[in-house]
Amino acid sequence: MSEINEIKIKLEEKLLELTSRAKTIDDDLSEAADDDWSENAVESEGDEVLEKIGNMAVDEIRKIKLALIKIEDGTYGICERCKVRVSVERLEALPYATRCINCS
Repeated sequence: MSEINEIKIKLEEKLLELTSRAKTIDDDLSEAADDDWSENAVESEGDEVLEKIGNMAVDEIRKIKLALIKIEDGTYGICERCKVRVSVERLEALPYATRCINCS
């Protein structure tokens, strides 16, 4: 049980970090464009990269929130496919894993 509590703490910390990062990215993407067209081209490229990183962060946030819900309702660590317990080692490596190693 303490292993799950440790994982929960890690998930909550990661959630805070990702939420902050996603907000920073969103703020950066909302900034007004530069008047210099060559500078705009570079900024546009950078914005595309930021947007992809932001999308990845949002996806990870969703997975973490789902894992936290599963911890609360007692279904955390149960493979969604075969219904066996996911190994602690897998959960420590990928705390929001929803499948055991055999089903992933």
